Amino acid sequence: MPETTNLGATERSPLLSNTPDQAERPAPKSHGSAQNGSASDVESNQQTENPEDPIIVQGRKTVKSFLPILGVGIFLAFLDQSIVAAINGEIGSDLHALRNVSWIATAYFLTMTASQPLYGKLSDVFGRKPCLLFAYAMFGLGSLGCAVTRNMEGLIAARAVQGIGGGGMLIIVTVLLSDFISLRERGTYQAYCNLIGAVGSTSGGPIGGLFVQSIGWRWAFLIQVLLCLIAIVSVGLLLHLPKRQSETPWRKQLPRIDILGALLLILTIFGILFGLDRGSNVSWRSPLTIGSLCAVVPLSIAFLGVETRFAVEPFTPGHIIFDKALFACYTQNFFGYAAFTALIFYLPLFFQVILEMTPAQAGASLIPAAISAVVGTLLGGIILKRTGKFYWLAVLAMTAATLGSIPIVVAPSLDGGSLASIYVGSIISFVPQGVTVTASLIAIISNVSAADQAVATACSFLFRSLGAAVGVSLVGTLIQNVLRMRLRASLEPQEADEIIGGIAQSLEYIKDLPPSLRAVVRECYSAGIQAGFAMCLALLAVSTLSVIWWREKKLSR
Repeated sequence: MPETTNLGATERSPLLSNTPDQAERPAPKSHGSAQNGSASDVESNQQTENPEDPIIVQGRKTVKSFLPILGVGIFLAFLDQSIVAAINGEIGSDLHALRNVSWIATAYFLTMTASQPLYGKLSDVFGRKPCLLFAYAMFGLGSLGCAVTRNMEGLIAARAVQGIGGGGMLIIVTVLLSDFISLRERGTYQAYCNLIGAVGSTSGGPIGGLFVQSIGWRWAFLIQVLLCLIAIVSVGLLLHLPKRQSETPWRKQLPRIDILGALLLILTIFGILFGLDRGSNVSWRSPLTIGSLCAVVPLSIAFLGVETRFAVEPFTPGHIIFDKALFACYTQNFFGYAAFTALIFYLPLFFQVILEMTPAQAGASLIPAAISAVVGTLLGGIILKRTGKFYWLAVLAMTAATLGSIPIVVAPSLDGGSLASIYVGSIISFVPQGVTVTASLIAIISNVSAADQAVATACSFLFRSLGAAVGVSLVGTLIQNVLRMRLRASLEPQEADEIIGGIAQSLEYIKDLPPSLRAVVRECYSAGIQAGFAMCLALLAVSTLSVIWWREKKLSR
């Protein structure tokens, strides 16, 4: 695909905004903004230029051409998440730190949370392609670290590096789609990307399980290093975006990037999650627990101060975050992703501990949920393209998703922990969740001005990643607390404490217990997991209520 040098839009141009640094082109005509509070149907602000504009036409052709290339990174990001979900129990057992297994996901999502909003602005300064290549490099480096580490602390640090890369691999693709694709067609193109992601999601579980049972879990990360190299080479050689025609020196643009705000957000959320985790696993009176939770207050104040008073371009600007319709979308994103990420992360634990599945079987059992989610995103894209309406679609979808999760919640209390109930709940719940993922992105973009679409999209990813991190951590904390309480209620204090210490290190400890004692431990574990699933149901209920405050907008064709 030859490079095009005569287009006004460039790979480094600020997304859908008109600044002195941009090549000259007419500013998009705004027909409405989330800031004006109007509830009337208005035309979407995206792609309001002439659809026959050569810039838009060429850009659309470019997107269609390089979408398969970008699919390598999308596939890799989703593959990693499903692999880790399937093998987290084995990793925790091998590193003798099963009680800290939630941090394998939490560390990843925390750094993803902070990095995603920054990638939009960084790609304006340095270009879409260089930022995408940087994301691949960071993900590959983190994957290598995961493969060679010898302790849980090293693994958590490597997962944090992976999160920096994972955030960029997904957000840059979204930004590129927003550069050229009309809002009405956006759902379809996003569905294509989600289809690629679904292949990764459905492949990751079985692949991770097979690696664990054959050559070891470390190879599940080494294979990702190879895929990163393939992505770097393919994007580096095959992806050609319009060259930059004019620019402000990057040194003058860097101070406008809200790095301090991102760091304070990470420290704030880390303080909350670390304090809760240490309090439940060690002691609520521990100086580290108290200090961590107390530090949250000044960190939160500092974060709000930076975002409202000091940041030149805050990545969480108040007029976007606190707009009624947008805040409702972000709330839905937060609680929805908290619930579904926690379900995906702890279902393999249920399969292995309660149903006594092998890692490969547990990974394969995630396939119905993954396929259901992608079917939902495809279905959502089709419906949105045909109707141009998203409000009632999201209301009905999230209601169905919440009710559909009930079979998952009740499964641990059924005879043998009914696998059929899990599968039914996964299909009924994850299909409408997929629909809502597509609808929420369209709802956010349609409710902001053209100049705010990039940061609004980035905020959506921020709330999703933040919800995922919080959901996995809180549900994991609840599971561990209920497990300990039930064990202490069912066994003698000394015996209970000994078993608690053993299962906090490895799943293999359970298999080595006498049959009668093993049954008690599995029953207590089942109660803990069921409590965790019930929390996911509550999070989904809050997510559903949030959709009520969305604001419908007419979508342009």
